[in-house]
Amino acid sequence: MKRYCKIVALFLSLCLLLTIVVGCQANKPEPAKVEEKVEKFPLKLMDDLGRLVEIKEKPEKIISLAPSNTEILFALGLGDKVVGVTEFCDYPEEAKSKEKAGGFKEPNLEKLVELRPDVIFATGMHQKSLPDIEKLNLAVFVIDSKSINDVILDIETVGKITGSEKAAEKVVAEMQEKIDMVKEKLAILADVEKPLVYYEIWNDPIQTVGPGTFIYGIIELAGGKNIVEGAAEEYPLLSLETLIKRDPAVIIAGVGSMGDPGKVKERKGWENISAVKNEKVYVIDENLVVRPGPRIADGLVEIARILHPEKF
Repeated sequence: MKRYCKIVALFLSLCLLLTIVVGCQANKPEPAKVEEKVEKFPLKLMDDLGRLVEIKEKPEKIISLAPSNTEILFALGLGDKVVGVTEFCDYPEEAKSKEKAGGFKEPNLEKLVELRPDVIFATGMHQKSLPDIEKLNLAVFVIDSKSINDVILDIETVGKITGSEKAAEKVVAEMQEKIDMVKEKLAILADVEKPLVYYEIWNDPIQTVGPGTFIYGIIELAGGKNIVEGAAEEYPLLSLETLIKRDPAVIIAGVGSMGDPGKVKERKGWENISAVKNEKVYVIDENLVVRPGPRIADGLVEIARILHPEKF
């Protein structure tokens, strides 16, 4: 009998314990659901001219009025939504087949009306055209990047406007990885190791890049010194005498300016410049360093490799 009582008591104890455990589990709060951030439309965002622009709904039809904007849109996977570009939008290859919405500075207003985009991405040089475009009741967002950091921020903004935040994060992360790689490799670069650089915009007259331009900032970030450091103009003109006196160690130019680097030696008076004597004359795709889009990070890497090949 005693043994039977012990078994019953043990059974009742287990039942009580199970009831307590189940009760605790029932009262335990459920983990919070993690919701993916989704931008809600309409959106109101400030563009690079300080204009508050309203985007009423997620854009399905987009027009780009600059090659750099076109490159951003295609990098975000929005090529199928781009219905119009400029005559100069040549990258990627698919951009060439899009409807032409005008030249670089002057959009074709009739074409804008015909295409009826949900949003137009313009640049700072379109300020004069903005009132005419706005009269057409079209949303215009101005992108006017002045630095690599601005480009990154503008790509993120385009991602918000188009509902492509995830794609923008990926593009920016890839750019930042390249930028950080350059910074890391040049982190302990001594001032005397930074070569004097002449970047040629045009050869007759001799024209280079000054403070405030993308290329100037890229040269500095890539571990170089510009021969017109501290210049007042963005694109100063130089005399041959001044260029020879400053004696750049490296000469870089876009394809349109120089063409064949070997022909620089044929320019009268240039043969004694250090960059020419030491065969440190390079031609690059200028679109990598003048278009404020995703490929600006590639331009930085290329310039850094030219200036410091031993580190890359």
